[in-house]
Amino acid sequence: MNLVLEKHKRISELVDYQRRLYADSTVEERLQAIVGKSPSSSLSKHEVIRILRDSMAVLFDTHVAVVSGHHTATYLGFESIARDADLLSLISADMGHWVLGLSQHHRIDGLLVPASDARLLAEGIATSISPQMTMRVVYAPFNQDTGKIGVEIPEGSIQKGDNFVVINDVTARGSCVNKLKTIVNDHGGHVVGMMVFARRDSGQFPLMDDLMSRYPFYYGTNVTMPQWDIQDCPNCRAGEEIFSWKEMPSDLRARGDDAC
Repeated sequence: MNLVLEKHKRISELVDYQRRLYADSTVEERLQAIVGKSPSSSLSKHEVIRILRDSMAVLFDTHVAVVSGHHTATYLGFESIARDADLLSLISADMGHWVLGLSQHHRIDGLLVPASDARLLAEGIATSISPQMTMRVVYAPFNQDTGKIGVEIPEGSIQKGDNFVVINDVTARGSCVNKLKTIVNDHGGHVVGMMVFARRDSGQFPLMDDLMSRYPFYYGTNVTMPQWDIQDCPNCRAGEEIFSWKEMPSDLRARGDDAC
């Protein structure tokens, strides 16, 4: 069979499998097992599970190479959540509440976010807190093909002495928010807080602990999704086919192959 057709067939099978999982009530138990309540968020564990269940954002029993190159068997794709305005609003409102609390201790001049779907969170935050304070949003370039964050931002968008909160949708190692921090610092600004909707580092990467000890850090949930280097990946040892994060379906609720 043509390799492209074979890959398409495998992804279609993945979509069908995930849809069957979400059609079964036991998916609630599986989400319950991996979702952790965050001390920095007002979202309850039940609300987080509803967000993930309704968006079908978590893919189980798979084999995915994430942006960092690590492999995982459980994948969280924020793109699925980003398609649902109501779920985005729920998350953004909670994030906005945290930003307002932080503003009692630090002047906040703006939010720096990648120009990915994470931008919808930053824009939602700015909207939710607009009755209390005006917040500008600055976008860092985002490469859709590589998943990497660029460093070139509009001239003057971050000025010397500005205080910024850096935001991303999810983080696997802390590298994304750390890079955003570097952008702020390189322009003479200061980072006064960091935010992600979900941590998926599973306590494996020391950078996350370091960042959380140094900055006020919001995360909406801590989702257990172990990652492995290629040489340690049990799925690789079992000979299971690997998918790229770019191939993961972004909307399992769509009809047919429109999920991909």
